[in-house]
Amino acid sequence: MRRPWSLLCALAIVLASAVFVPAAGAAAASSEAAPEPLASATPALVLTASPATITSGGATVLAARLGIAGATVRLSRKAAGDAEFTLISTVVTDATGAISCRAAPRATTTYRADSFGDAEWSPASSEATVTVRPRLRLFAPATVYRGEPVRLTVLVAPAHPGAAVTIEMWSGDAWTQWRDATLDVGSRAALRWTADRAGRQAFRVSMAADEEHAAGASGVRRVRVQKPNPYGVPLGAARIVVVDLSQYKMYFFSYGREVRSFPCVLGRPSLPTPRGHFRIYAKGMNPGGPYGARIMSYHPPCAIHGTNEPWLLKRFPRNFSHGCTRLSNANAIWLYEHAPIGTPVWNVP
Repeated sequence: MRRPWSLLCALAIVLASAVFVPAAGAAAASSEAAPEPLASATPALVLTASPATITSGGATVLAARLGIAGATVRLSRKAAGDAEFTLISTVVTDATGAISCRAAPRATTTYRADSFGDAEWSPASSEATVTVRPRLRLFAPATVYRGEPVRLTVLVAPAHPGAAVTIEMWSGDAWTQWRDATLDVGSRAALRWTADRAGRQAFRVSMAADEEHAAGASGVRRVRVQKPNPYGVPLGAARIVVVDLSQYKMYFFSYGREVRSFPCVLGRPSLPTPRGHFRIYAKGMNPGGPYGARIMSYHPPCAIHGTNEPWLLKRFPRNFSHGCTRLSNANAIWLYEHAPIGTPVWNVP
């Protein structure tokens, strides 16, 4: 009676072993059906702006490098004072995994690039800030007379009505504050300046930073201050010929500056050289005889011309002509080349 129970126990042990020991083929099938998941990776997304600081009206280049070709990148911006980012565009990276675009912000702005991610890559984000300075311009004449009041004008963009600006003067080793001004509704300011000595003076205008813009400064404006000429020749005239009848001398002025001076022969007492303001209306080369190498007519029958009697230019007084103004031939040629038709001629006492 004891042997059947022993046989049953042995059989149970064999069956139990058959259930818990898997076959090799069954283990392989189980591995293919449930693969290990891949680890997700974050791409190296970098957004840059070049240049990172611009003047209003300028531009910068935004470049995003993701390193994944054909990936979708979203570009957004947030200007100074904005509460959140605003979508600009959605673009696809090129074969090198990069994108680039041009931006021209009017105020300091932060840009953000976002990649969406996929089954292999995690989403990524990168930011770059472009600092914007205001564009400040200062207008002033290039040349002024000492003691003559002149106008300096400031213009700022973008418009900053009511903002304060500072006009600075170069003191020789540093910029020093000269005057403060407030911009009007047109974002302009105007000031008067009178030079008290001859020489050169440099100006610029600056503005402090605010919420939207960094501090800014204009380019340097250099002004040449010269002594007033005794003839009242305006600074805006490109060229004027002045004949001083009392000195028997001719002067050539350009923008108020004396460029050349020549001795001249004037009309004899019975045919005096006329006084007044005239203009050259005709010119001729090599007229010969008493007219010398060049002739420039300004008041019929009077003209400025060369001479075949150069020794008369060494005498004083020199009243020998029939009313014309005679120069040496060399000086007549120089004047002919620098005084086109329409050049003013002032014959002054």
